[in-house]
Amino acid sequence: MNRCMTRFLVAGVGLCFLGCNGGDNADAIRQVGQANDKVVACKGEVSELKSQVAGLKRQLAEAAANPNRLQLNDPEILNLIADLRKQKQAAGDEVAIGRGDLKPQDASRVVKRGAQAIQVCYERALKRNSALQYQAGLALIVELTVRPTGAVKEVNVKPSVDADMTSCFQTAAMRWKFPTFGGEPVVVAQKVTLTPKT
Repeated sequence: MNRCMTRFLVAGVGLCFLGCNGGDNADAIRQVGQANDKVVACKGEVSELKSQVAGLKRQLAEAAANPNRLQLNDPEILNLIADLRKQKQAAGDEVAIGRGDLKPQDASRVVKRGAQAIQVCYERALKRNSALQYQAGLALIVELTVRPTGAVKEVNVKPSVDADMTSCFQTAAMRWKFPTFGGEPVVVAQKVTLTPKT
């Protein structure tokens, strides 16, 4: 039943009430008007709440899509997070709310500082692996899992073209120290292009 029919029925019931009871017409009209006003106010509140829910869903989706860019300013949310952390710590669980907030430029700076060690690994591999000698260079993705303490937890190199070189990369990168940050461990992926020294 659509809105127009509902209003028509409410008005019809009111008219029947007026015509059938023979009571005080002004009082009955006032009561029907008040009831109609309440219905309209409720519909307005429902519409506003639906709009707020849609906005919150969008914020949640944006936070999930960009976890490293999440900024919380609402004091109530910050207090809720603090309470959750206290509860988890009291229960002995590891705290893990959201992803870590290691800044990409800080991570890139550490990887660039360590690039010399990676180049040394590459030069060693060139001397042993003739297949590498025929390539003009090598493009790799170095993936590091960094703990909130700044320590490197895990190193992956893609593609792995030489086992000894990959092992050397991993040993070198495990020594790198990143700035400390809050939240969970973060995976840092850095493209590295290696060329033979001439």
